[in-house]
Amino acid sequence: MPVSISEAEVSVVKAFLKEKKLKHLRCRQRAAAVIIESGPQDDALGHLRLRKLSATNWAADEFHHSGRWSPLPIQAPLADALRAVAADFSWLLDA
Repeated sequence: MPVSISEAEVSVVKAFLKEKKLKHLRCRQRAAAVIIESGPQDDALGHLRLRKLSATNWAADEFHHSGRWSPLPIQAPLADALRAVAADFSWLLDA
C-alpha cells in the first residue's frame, strides 16, 4: 500500500528551506515524495527528492544532470534526513 504524505510533512520541508534561507528553492509533493527544486515552474531543476518509506522513515535522492535520481546514504525521520543533507551534501541545496 502506498505511503501518503501529509500537509504537515510538506510544511516541515518548507520550514527547513525558510530556516536555512534557501529562497531560491521550493518544494512540491509528488506521490510519496517531496521534491526540492529551483528555476521556473515549467522547467524546474530538481535538487533533492525525499521519499517516504514508512510512517517515520524517509530516504533522500539527488538529481543528476542525466535526468535520473540517485540514492544518497540517508534513511531517517524527515527532519533528521533534511539535517543530514544540509550537513553532508550541502551542494545539493546550492543554486
